[in-house]
Amino acid sequence: MVPAAKRRPLWSFGKVDSAPAAPVTGNLPAAPRPVVALPLLLAGSSDKEGEIVASSGGHREQPHGAPTVRREVVCFDCQTVSKASEKASSTQCANCGTFIDLRDVEIKERSTQRVRTRGNVTIHRKGALLGTAVHCGSLTVEGTFSGSIYAQDSVEFRADAKILGEIRCRHLQVNRRFTLACLQPVHVESLHVSGKMSGRVFARSLVHLERHANFEGTLMAALLHVEAGASMEATLTIFQRPT
Repeated sequence: MVPAAKRRPLWSFGKVDSAPAAPVTGNLPAAPRPVVALPLLLAGSSDKEGEIVASSGGHREQPHGAPTVRREVVCFDCQTVSKASEKASSTQCANCGTFIDLRDVEIKERSTQRVRTRGNVTIHRKGALLGTAVHCGSLTVEGTFSGSIYAQDSVEFRADAKILGEIRCRHLQVNRRFTLACLQPVHVESLHVSGKMSGRVFARSLVHLERHANFEGTLMAALLHVEAGASMEATLTIFQRPT
């Protein structure tokens, strides 16, 4: 593998230059997949604002002769669901041909650049993504975020956050001791609150409020589970889920 210090920097989500991983023999694990630093540039500026780190996910090589594991990928533009290999770093929409990045992204510094990948995005404690949108597979927020979220799978908050944009994802989780304030509508399949949350939530399935949870705002859901000790001050609508 080429040392990280000798790799050429990439300025966009494109092809990653890396040496091929060594073949796996016996029970030895595969060589680690490359990690690429992608410098961020503000619009109209040549100064680096932060850093996005993209990796291919660290998947192990499949045993010889084993079937290829494939996952579903939703197109950014036409929302068509396509199939892609678990080891792929990118693919194309089967319907409209849109390029879809599949690499994971780690944000460790301040940034205002939009993130667009179907990989998993992590905003670390010292990282900040402000006034922008995230299109991803799953999102974990441990640092600062204030934009819009469009996730194919789950979104988890492990930090206090005030979201100025909307949230659309399959599953949303607010962990204990943290507060999430949403100024725009939240559209989810399911919601799990262990901490505090306020906003307008539209859940197509289950909303679960744990023992110490607190919810304020407007809630529309097909199912609601409130544990003893949780509190809720909200306009509530329970609807029948289409069969």
